Amino acid sequence: MTLTGNDKQWIKETIVESIQGALEATVTPRFDAVETEMREVKDRLTGVESRLDNVENRLTGVENRLDNVESRLDNVESRLTEVESRLTGVESRLDNVEAEVREVKGRLGEVEHRLCEVEGRLDSVENELEAITNDLKEIYDVIYTKPNRALMSAGFARMSLKEKLLVINEELLKMAKEAGVVLPR
Repeated sequence: MTLTGNDKQWIKETIVESIQGALEATVTPRFDAVETEMREVKDRLTGVESRLDNVENRLTGVENRLDNVESRLDNVESRLTEVESRLTGVESRLDNVEAEVREVKGRLGEVEHRLCEVEGRLDSVENELEAITNDLKEIYDVIYTKPNRALMSAGFARMSLKEKLLVINEELLKMAKEAGVVLPR
């Protein structure tokens, strides 16, 4: 038996129809499922793209903030440089002041030393003055306890002040000599 062209055509159509039916029954639902999955993937990608846009916007904001922070840091560095410069000037001035204070301390030490010397001399002068005062008191006591004729005379009363002082001095020298006291000249 030989197959005729119609038979071959019919077999061919039957095979094509059965393959087509099998394909439609098997492949079409799979294609639909793949299309659905693709739509879901596209939707997810759209969400991811939206999130990425949001992240990019945030990063732009962060970059702007970082630029602002960098600008502020540059400003702070500039101020610190200025402060360091000023501190260098202050340190220089402070060094000068310290040197001047050391010099003043040295001078003060000299002044204190001289003051001690002056106090010593003053004590010596006070002692000498006290001795002279005591000597004068003794001399006056001698003069007033022993009336002196030269000082009590009427001629003495008529003398000028200068003459009176010369007479008193002469009498003092005589009395001091008698008393054994040496008067300063």
